[in-house]
Amino acid sequence: MLTSPKRLIMTIGDSRVGKSTVMRLLIDLLCAQKKLIRIYDHDPRYKLAAYSQIFPIENIDFFRGGTDIILDEFKGNYDAIAVDMPGQYLDKVCQYIHKVHLFKLLNDYNWRLTFLQPISHRLDCLEYLERLLDFFGDSADYVVVKNQYFDQQFSQYHRSEASQKLAALKGTEIILKELNKYSYETIESMGLPYSAVSKHLEIYSVYRAYTYRWAKSFHSALINNFTVKNYLGLNKSQQIEEYESTF
Repeated sequence: MLTSPKRLIMTIGDSRVGKSTVMRLLIDLLCAQKKLIRIYDHDPRYKLAAYSQIFPIENIDFFRGGTDIILDEFKGNYDAIAVDMPGQYLDKVCQYIHKVHLFKLLNDYNWRLTFLQPISHRLDCLEYLERLLDFFGDSADYVVVKNQYFDQQFSQYHRSEASQKLAALKGTEIILKELNKYSYETIESMGLPYSAVSKHLEIYSVYRAYTYRWAKSFHSALINNFTVKNYLGLNKSQQIEEYESTF
């Protein structure tokens, strides 16, 4: 009997929609669940740099020979590999995956690819998502993150063909609530992982509280969605109450 596939997770999508924010929150949760993981930063802006304080973050460039590194990881005992991809590079990503026969490699080692795509209010995000779904179809799994920093209703998304195609491919969606902008700016200026904010008493207590509730809300959305847990390689049985003591 085959075990569930391990997960290669790529945050992907348009520029400045929250890809690295989502990846940082996911790293916190994977670490809290004591998963054996590898994290790679493919984005030239190095938005994951703060997390090198708590976990090794490696730089990678698939477009310049990074495949061999990942292939070696497939052979190891890792539960998941997560890669924060650069924005807007959909054509290059598609060409790369096709060129290296990535899906065959994943299948050979019982891994599966999950695309984790935050979206904003912009139509560009929907066009990006639809092209992604059309290109890869059911060869991959999809989690769309509705980033409420940009929109609350996402009415254009819900009326779009992209939303219908996502449902047809058994993709799923979750909400990332808006974080108070002063909390966000303070954390960014200090270069902190989100999981470390509550321990830094020099940060205004209200900002620490906002950040904790914001992160907890997102992690709760992940933990309480069985499909998301499957697509992101999370523990199937963990409840949010168990998680709280580790954050």
